[in-house]
Amino acid sequence: MVVCEGQERGREVSKKKYIPIAIATFIWIWPVLFIKFLWSYFDNYTQNFYRYLAAVAILMPVNLIFFRKQFVSSLKNIRQFILPALLVFTFQILWVQGVYLLEPAMAALIGKSSVLFVILLSFLFFSDERKVLSSRNFITGSIMAILGVAGVIIGKSGGQFGIFNHGVIFILLSAFFWALYLMLVKRIVSKTDVIVSVTIIFALALPLFFVASLLFGDISAVCKTPALANVILLASGIFCVGVANAFNYKSIKLIGTSISSNFVLITPLFTAVASYFIFGEVLSFLQIISGAVLVAGCILLLRAAS
Repeated sequence: MVVCEGQERGREVSKKKYIPIAIATFIWIWPVLFIKFLWSYFDNYTQNFYRYLAAVAILMPVNLIFFRKQFVSSLKNIRQFILPALLVFTFQILWVQGVYLLEPAMAALIGKSSVLFVILLSFLFFSDERKVLSSRNFITGSIMAILGVAGVIIGKSGGQFGIFNHGVIFILLSAFFWALYLMLVKRIVSKTDVIVSVTIIFALALPLFFVASLLFGDISAVCKTPALANVILLASGIFCVGVANAFNYKSIKLIGTSISSNFVLITPLFTAVASYFIFGEVLSFLQIISGAVLVAGCILLLRAAS
């Protein structure tokens, strides 16, 4: 009886480790929709600056109130956060530019190539993830998830992938830089508090976004746009950048980069559902079938990590 109760508690604890990535995944349903709404009001550099400003503005007080000791201690080794800050800045500029140039569906599909980069880099750099990566459930689940994403997006875009657009290059490059960024994040969160880590990295990246906005953007755009656009801009920064990344950091610490990245493959399906209610876009039969394959693949990935 005691053994059974212990096993039950163990399963509950095991399930709880997926809560952070589940929250991050839900939040990351919305960024492409927000960016496409905001593109007519803000250029790439200005949008990114204000979104990261909002994220840092919400994360910094949390650190100073609840994690002051860890925050101050981590600043003594601030050099470890510089490269991740440069990578997240590069990723964000490239990704948003790609979203601007491409249709949302195609951008979302190509962006998921980051999973392939994450898998490769995780295999090369982290011995603790090689066992999961080589398991049958992980391999099958990854293939199903990637095929599911492809089906969902192709069904949404009508299969119009024949025309080359420079946005493809931006998205592919952003995917690679995102994967490199996650590799460094995994190392950092193994020895530094999650909230402290994400705050320092974003705070170091913020001046880069500020300078880019001054040089190439229009930092005064917030004074010229409707209040609703500014609210969405700041809200997307707080939740999609600040809160979601904090939960993603926690997930990386709990279940690793590969499983976290593969789990997020489910976001295009729910983005399509949200798009139906917001823009009246109807899911095709191919999308429905592909969505089922995608969900099944993510379930296998969870089983591989458990």
